Amino acid sequence: MDKDTLIHKYFLQTLTDQERVELDMLLENDAEFKATFELEKDLQAVLIDTGKDDLRAQFVDFENQDVEQEQETPFPFFLKYAIAACVIIGLSVYGSKFFINTTNTDDLFAQNFEAYRNIVQPIERGEGLDTPEEEAFFKYETKEYQAAIESFQTEFSKTEKPYYLFYTANAYLALGDTKKAIPLLEKHQSFKDNFYEKSQWYLALAYIKDKNKSKSIPLLETISRSDGYHHKEAKILLKAIR
Repeated sequence: MDKDTLIHKYFLQTLTDQERVELDMLLENDAEFKATFELEKDLQAVLIDTGKDDLRAQFVDFENQDVEQEQETPFPFFLKYAIAACVIIGLSVYGSKFFINTTNTDDLFAQNFEAYRNIVQPIERGEGLDTPEEEAFFKYETKEYQAAIESFQTEFSKTEKPYYLFYTANAYLALGDTKKAIPLLEKHQSFKDNFYEKSQWYLALAYIKDKNKSKSIPLLETISRSDGYHHKEAKILLKAIR
């Protein structure tokens, strides 16, 4: 199937199982296709985050017409994105005051937060838990966040490994407790370990939920200027909270 059509059908949620497999293979093996797919995701995300249902509906209608008519009158691929970019620019100009007054920071947090996956001690099914660290991360993976927090704190007091601060903060955020998560993430920032960029993202989310624009905006600006973790999402969030 044509690559453009695969992308369109993905966002219209009309992919067959076979087409989904083809899409996944392209994302894994075709860098140019993946870049195009990610651009489309960004465009879709901005349209959704604006809350302008009528404009989003028009964009979806445009996508449907593109898929239906592509055999008869192929639409220049670049032109579709130029039109979408114009829509986004218009929304950004029109929406600058709209977001300040109506954006719900709790909703923004909920839409963007997902507890960071366990990459320290991945738990394999059928294997035993041989160490306190494995037990701690098992609790985290099974979303027993309060129990995981207690175990992480115990392990940090014994080892002072900074990633315990990061995961403890994530557990607190999963429980909705920014007051306890923020100091941990701020402390973690001083270590500059392998989780440093990820910690920045979660700290920015925590500031947003805490309605602290004076700290969330500079941090999101820093993230968005990088090529690091969630820099594209940071740009979208900036538009929403400014």
